[in-house]
Amino acid sequence: MSTSSHSHRNKSPSPPLQRGRACISCRRRKMRCDGIRPTCTQCLRGGRAIDCEYTDGTQRPRTLVLEEDIARLQARIRELEDPQTSTPSVTLQNPYGQPPQPTMAHQPSSVDIAHRGVDDDIDSLSDLQYLIDSLVPNAFDLGIFLSLPRLRAQPGSIAPALRSALILSSFHFSQPSAPEQAVSIEALISRLLHTLADAVVAANPRLGPQFYMQILQAEVLLVYHLLHMGRVSIAQSHANAAMSLAICLGLHMRSGDAPAAGSFDFLANFLPRLPLPGDAIEEQERVDAWWTVHSLVKFAEPISVGPPVVSSTVNITAPWPGAMRDSNIAQSGARRDTVSHFLLAQDFRIEGETPFGLQARVSALLGEAHSITAAYSRDPPISQSADFRNRFTTLDNLIQNFFNSLPHPATLSRSPGTGGAYTSRQMLLIVNLAALAQITLHRPFALAHAPSNRRCVDGAIRAVQALNGLEDPKIMNPICVVSWGVFFSTLQGELRRLRSQSQLGYGSASAPQGANEVSEAGIVNALRSLVSFSGSWSGQYPLQMTIRAKLQAAASSV
Repeated sequence: MSTSSHSHRNKSPSPPLQRGRACISCRRRKMRCDGIRPTCTQCLRGGRAIDCEYTDGTQRPRTLVLEEDIARLQARIRELEDPQTSTPSVTLQNPYGQPPQPTMAHQPSSVDIAHRGVDDDIDSLSDLQYLIDSLVPNAFDLGIFLSLPRLRAQPGSIAPALRSALILSSFHFSQPSAPEQAVSIEALISRLLHTLADAVVAANPRLGPQFYMQILQAEVLLVYHLLHMGRVSIAQSHANAAMSLAICLGLHMRSGDAPAAGSFDFLANFLPRLPLPGDAIEEQERVDAWWTVHSLVKFAEPISVGPPVVSSTVNITAPWPGAMRDSNIAQSGARRDTVSHFLLAQDFRIEGETPFGLQARVSALLGEAHSITAAYSRDPPISQSADFRNRFTTLDNLIQNFFNSLPHPATLSRSPGTGGAYTSRQMLLIVNLAALAQITLHRPFALAHAPSNRRCVDGAIRAVQALNGLEDPKIMNPICVVSWGVFFSTLQGELRRLRSQSQLGYGSASAPQGANEVSEAGIVNALRSLVSFSGSWSGQYPLQMTIRAKLQAAASSV
């Protein structure tokens, strides 16, 4: 039988395979697949028969089944190892007890929907609409840029990858300690990774522009979830993948630079470039999508080693969020780079800016700070050049101007606003990113340059002071949590420096030693405020628990 099969493969070439019908192994390797079952020719020749499987809806892939089984077994092992702190995965009924009383029908919670969605998919479109409604108040902290009202109005058009990502995001509203929920999360992540990989490999213009916007949204939601789980390096790789897709889609360009309406061009490697948006909502979604991904990538750059992800050769002409018809961008002729124009400005005012517009601008400051320090790391003598000093001073002045224009988060509303109104959570993120930009710019020079050291300390103290008067939110933005670890390290390092000077006889560390130093008392108060705030966190996510443990462990030395 095997001989006849081989002869059949060699006698006549198979007709071109319909798009999307290739096996998973050939898709991932970008190889031509003939679709022969149960094992295609490419997998048979390469000795990968066990990896040859298809996702045509007839059965679940073997690898997905195995990964879910492994996740379920790992959760069961944790349950057996620590039965006191875990919830049994199987609940036994007492045969001699009272039978359970019937309960009144109630609206399913987002957690109930999430658990059903892992194994059996969501039961009804109304359940999916209810899940979307539960995400609306926290859309800003979850990285949601698509119009949730439009998704809610058309739940049947939501791609499988985005549906899995929305379910994954809903887990942030429940306690993540139950073993069965840990199994559900890992299985859901596995499904999401498979659907994302298949969506990019099996690119098809017939799927339409919104399909790829949904894939990008699913990637962003996955990044936020991975950050919550403390998987920072993996989150960074997915953020970079989202940036690559966003550039290929042409989201970095002004809408007028896109192909004509109705066309859907495919570039190299079968990646699409979106046509003109169909309406104002689609246009706003694309602008918000670009700056959401841009903010994630620019945040991840300073905590990694390497050059900026977005090359300086990429001309960003997309307008700032909330200013799609920016008068500073020419409507014809040469397109002005949005970020470069902002970085060259010396005067910045907050009036008329939306919360997301401020987040986009401060991410540009953070990206420029990383670009300057990366250039210095590659070639330290460059710091003596006039161009470098001018670029450094220009950015430093702009960061100070930006910082001074921001209100204190505690003076703002705690609930999501409308019409561009700021909330305390949104402003807290903006303040943290501004402080992180200031520290990123000055940290390489802090040891040898007292004013740069003072800038780092001032930025950390100002970010900590922004926490005064704030309550613990239900959803903690992971970008803020990671930033607080940076601020604590900055303040702790300065405290050690002051105390070491005191021990060496350079004066008392309890008072400022000069114009470029902060007193020990001021630093200790900021450290204690940050530790105290971390103790009030109600969240039990790995990232929060890790940062909180580090802060509390180091608190004894304060």
